[in-house]
Amino acid sequence: MPSRNPSAVHSREMKLGDYTEANRRMWNETAAIHADLKLADLLNGFRNPDYNLLDNTERQILTELGVAGKWVAQLSCNNGRELLSVVRLGASGGVGFDISDAFIDQANQLAAAAHLEERVEFVCTDVYDIPTRYNSTFDLVYVTVGALGWLPDLNHYFATVDRLLSPSGHLFVYEMHPILDMFDADGDLAIRHSYFRSEPFESTDDPDYYDPERIVEATSFWFHHKLSDIIGGCLRHGLALRVFEEHDHDISTVFRSLQDLKKRPPLCYTLVAQKDMILP
Repeated sequence: MPSRNPSAVHSREMKLGDYTEANRRMWNETAAIHADLKLADLLNGFRNPDYNLLDNTERQILTELGVAGKWVAQLSCNNGRELLSVVRLGASGGVGFDISDAFIDQANQLAAAAHLEERVEFVCTDVYDIPTRYNSTFDLVYVTVGALGWLPDLNHYFATVDRLLSPSGHLFVYEMHPILDMFDADGDLAIRHSYFRSEPFESTDDPDYYDPERIVEATSFWFHHKLSDIIGGCLRHGLALRVFEEHDHDISTVFRSLQDLKKRPPLCYTLVAQKDMILP
């Protein structure tokens, strides 16, 4: 996810594909930085069969869902480290989808290091253009930190989730809390932006979120989605809410300073929804 200090407000009219192409270029530039910073350590880590990057919150929910033996899709999978970790919890296999061909290349390297090439596939695609051959394929769609904010059309996104899931399949989202978009990423709780904003944030020459000394020059666009947009998107597409919990720990690295405040906003949330289920 970005190191985002979203002071710039986008004002130009652009098409959905223009936004996603701009973000693809940004992520490819970011991938080169992260390869320098992290790839060697990740390759060494995944060569160990016990290596797993999921935190306790993710492990608990995945265990409760019974991920063992299931097929999993991760949308906006980045370098695939989380999906590989889910498969190591016992999933039969999975497919990671990401718009960045550079990060997909890293994901394939990590899969080879983990000896999971036969159980995991990585596909370079805009999530809105995932091929129909994957329809009704997955028992679980998994979405993790810093994914939803890059999406200009959330309604289309949840329609995609719905078509990928098999009957009674689950969606698991572990994301930054959207209230954080009201603040700048500098540890200051002063309200800078409306929770009800609709225009995207535009960033150029943004510090990398792992190494602020490295600058990502490419322009990118971040879209604020209210919790009601996210939960409502699930419900509109037949995904019945099963779990929703707000948490006070940071999963982004961007708002880590807020974690130490005694009076702090929610920093992330977990959501589980199930396809084609009728609420009691």
